[in-house]
Formats: sequence, C-alpha cells, structure tokens
Amino acid sequence: MDDRSLTIILRLIHILAGVFWAGTAFLMAGFLVPTMRATGREGGVFIQHLMRERRLHVALGVAMLLTVLSGIAMYAKLAAATHGAWAGTPPAMAYGVGAVAAIAGGITGAVFGGSAGRRMAAISSSIEAGGPSPEQQAEMGRLQRRIRNGTKVTAGLLGVAVAAMAIGRYL
Repeated sequence: MDDRSLTIILRLIHILAGVFWAGTAFLMAGFLVPTMRATGREGGVFIQHLMRERRLHVALGVAMLLTVLSGIAMYAKLAAATHGAWAGTPPAMAYGVGAVAAIAGGITGAVFGGSAGRRMAAISSSIEAGGPSPEQQAEMGRLQRRIRNGTKVTAGLLGVAVAAMAIGRYL
C-alpha cells in the first residue's frame, strides 16, 4: 500500500470513528442522561437496555480506540517524515492539544461511566419486585450524578478535541 492510500485510510478511520464517539458523547450528555434522570425507573431501564443489549459501551470503546490509534499513527507518520520538525508547527500543536483532550475524554468516560454503570447494573439486578430499598435508591442517585458529571466532562473534552482537529490545519 502506498503512502497516500494509507493516509486516506487512516483519515477515514479517524474521522468516522471520531464523529461517532464525539457525537454519541454529546447526545448522552445533552439528552440521554438528563432524560434518564427525569424519567426515573423507566429511564434506567432504557439506559440498561442500551448498554446491556445494544452494547453501546463496546461500540464507544472501539470508536475511541480507532480514533486515538489512527490519530497517533497519522501524527507519528508526519513527525517521522520531517524528522520531528513538523511537531513544532502550529497545526501539530493544535492536533496535540486535541489528542490530549481526546485521550483525557476517553479515560474520563471509562472511569466515570464504566464503573458507575457496572455498579448500577449490579444494583438493578439485585432489586426485588417490591422496589429498591432506601439505601439502593440513594446509591443509584449517587451513581446517576457520577454518570451525569462524567458524561459532561467527557463531552466537554471531546468538544475541545473536535475543535482543535477542525482548526489545526488552518493555523
């Protein structure tokens, strides 16, 4: 495969996976998580289905990995081709800021969303037919707040990443 074809493939992977990842983060933070909180148990059932049955967290993890790895490959390719000189240019610095923000967003999403989501699923599966105990309700509320805050931070970091990637070329 020639260099140009590799660049095109890496860019396609990076952009398509990044659009899915960032777009989903914006949707989750702006609409789905607030709706889950507002609709109570029904919202929790919806989110559980989205995560357990539709496996959204797996798709987001794959998109995150594809985005980050293809971005690193493109950055390294350009830096190597110029013996590191490109890394000091304004576009490279913007892409670097975007990369750091995206990686931080991925870590934040995994730490806040992943662990809290797993704990919520465990509590939900242990709830008896009579409904959750007061302790379970309190824990679910705390976990929902953690997920809400985590999705907001993740979406904000991915917003920085998208903005940096969008303008980097023109600096």
